[in-house]
Amino acid sequence: MIALSTPIEVERVLAVVGSTPVLASDAELAELAGLVPREPGESDDAYRRAVVDALIALELRWQDLTAAGLRSRVEVDLEKAWGVVEQRAGGEEALRAQLAASGLGEAELRGLVERAVVVQTYALNRFAPFVRPTDDDVETFYRRELVPSFERDGQPVPPLDEVRASIETIVRERKLSAEVERWTAELAARTQVQRYVR
Repeated sequence: MIALSTPIEVERVLAVVGSTPVLASDAELAELAGLVPREPGESDDAYRRAVVDALIALELRWQDLTAAGLRSRVEVDLEKAWGVVEQRAGGEEALRAQLAASGLGEAELRGLVERAVVVQTYALNRFAPFVRPTDDDVETFYRRELVPSFERDGQPVPPLDEVRASIETIVRERKLSAEVERWTAELAARTQVQRYVR
C-alpha cells in the first residue's frame, strides 16, 4: 500500500490578471525590492494587501504596454534602477543574502524591477506633459493645506512665492498619480481580475 504524503505548497496564487497569475513569490520580491513604500504603523496584513494591489496594477499596465507594442519604445536605465534596489537592501551583498535566505532568484527580481521601471517611465512620458499645475491649483493647495499645517504647528506661514516651486512639485505629482490611477481603472474595467487575498 502506498502512503500518501502531506501535500507541500510549492507556490500560492494571490490574484490572476487576465490569464497571468500574481504569485506569493512576486509579492516577496516586491517587498524585498522595496517597490511599495510601507506606511508608518501599517500592519503586516495591510502592507501585504497594498503590495498585491500594486502588483495587480503593475500587471495591468504591463499587459497594456505589451499589447500595444510599446515596451521596446520605452528607454530606461535598468542598471540605475537595479542600483536603487541594491541601495534599499543595504548593498549588493545584503541583497544577495536576502535573496538566498528567501530562496528567490536574482533574475526574477530583475524582471520585476524592469517591468516596474518601464511602466513608471512610460506613465511619466505619457502623462507628465498634461499635468502642469495652474495658478489656481497652487493657491488652493497653499490656502487649504499648507497654511493650516503651519498654523497647527504654531509656525509662521511662509509667503506663497517662497514655497510656490515646492507646491507645484506636489501638485504635479498628485495630478500624475491621478492620471495613472485613471488609466489603471480603465484597464481593470476591461480585464478580468480575480483576487484571492483580501
